[in-house]
This record gives sequence, structure tokens and C-alpha cells, in this order.
Amino acid sequence: MKRTFARGSLLLAAAASLALPLASPASAVTQPGKCTKVKTANGSAGTIKATVSGCTPLSATGGKGSGTFKAGQTSGKLAAKITWANKKGTTTASVTLTPQATRRKCPVGTQRITVSGKVTGGTGAAGRLFKKGQPVSGSVCANAASGAASLEPGHPLKF
Repeated sequence: MKRTFARGSLLLAAAASLALPLASPASAVTQPGKCTKVKTANGSAGTIKATVSGCTPLSATGGKGSGTFKAGQTSGKLAAKITWANKKGTTTASVTLTPQATRRKCPVGTQRITVSGKVTGGTGAAGRLFKKGQPVSGSVCANAASGAASLEPGHPLKF
């Protein structure tokens, strides 16, 4: 069960990382991107594939993106890389995963994990819009039983 929860948390973190450039800081910095949905799936050899969708602006994200991450990490630092649809490029970020004591809007049976960090680079249209040093933020719900992850309701990933 502990391992399943770790996978779910990582899936969630991976999903949040995919939306790296979608983070929204508490400061007055404008975040040009956001994603409203995350879907995760167990990959091969201890990996998790996260797909973000409902992403804007379309000119930089193609509407969705995906990345593959190491399974099992539920807290600490994570290097993330998202490849955007329609050859819009990539976004890389360094994010921190922080498990929360309360579920807030996450469903029963899940744990809420906040994602915070900064964009570290990128390519293509995404790289031109989502700048190095730009804040990344999100809140995900990790399901311990299934290993699945989703965005906390009402909290899109922002970057």
C-alpha cells in the first residue's frame, strides 16, 4: 500500500511537473500558461507517464503535453520535462513536492501534494513563452489505492 501511494503521489507530481510552466506564484508575476486536467498511468521499468490537457495558450502548448517520470517519489525535489503537443517544444523545471496534512478539495482516499518550483529551460514556442526562472505551481490529489493522480478540483496547474 505504501508503494502504491508513492506511485500515486509521483504520478501526481509528474503531472504537476508537466504543467511546469503553468505555475502561479503568490507574487505579482504573470503566468502565461495553465492546464486544467492531468491523467497518469504506470509506465514500464518503474516509471509513470503523466499527460496534461486543457492547456493554454494553444500557441505554446498545443493544448496538451506529457512526460515520463521515475515512480515512487512523493516529496522533495524533482526534475521534470514536458513535451508539448503539435511540436510546440518542451519545458523543463525543477519542482519541489510537498505532502499536505489536509485534503482540502481532494477526494477521500487521496493525499494532497503541492508542487512549487521554477522553469529551468525549454525549446520551441513553449521555450519562448515560458521563461527560465518563471514560477511553477499546482496542487494534486494522489490516490493511495489505485496509484492514480489528478489535479485538485478548482486548482489548475499554472506556469
